Amino acid sequence: MDEDSSGGEETSVGFTPRGSESEIVDQLNAHVREHEFLAELGFAVETIEDGRLRASVPHDEKYANPGMGGRLHGGIVVSALDSVMGFTLMAALGRTETRKVGPTVNLTTNFVSSADEALDATGEIVRIGSSTAVVDGELRGRDSDRVIATGQGVWRVYDDSER
Repeated sequence: MDEDSSGGEETSVGFTPRGSESEIVDQLNAHVREHEFLAELGFAVETIEDGRLRASVPHDEKYANPGMGGRLHGGIVVSALDSVMGFTLMAALGRTETRKVGPTVNLTTNFVSSADEALDATGEIVRIGSSTAVVDGELRGRDSDRVIATGQGVWRVYDDSER
């Protein structure tokens, strides 16, 4: 286990931030900058309050479906949901536990309306069990406050003795 340049712990599976909520936000954003895809999307962790992580994704026409009036491709929507939920779990484990986030086991997305504006993303822990964790996510339009998509993900969680 090595410390990465953002201040958290890097493992062969992933990254786990450590510290206070504000330190975790800083570490997660440093991790985003090192993750080419998320950095390219402009994904940014904004806050962690009451166990909920809030992030944002700017609208970019280059990720829109051609001829669809600037509506973002569904893959961008799913990526934003997966990221906000995964980062929510990383933050929760970083504040309270020594366990780490493993791979996504399942991810369900409900597309509610088209995304033609910047997105506000929220993740919230449903349950952290002995070997898996469940997280809910929601994307809303930044200007319209319209629900764009909802989702739920299941992640493997582990401690170093299980590796």
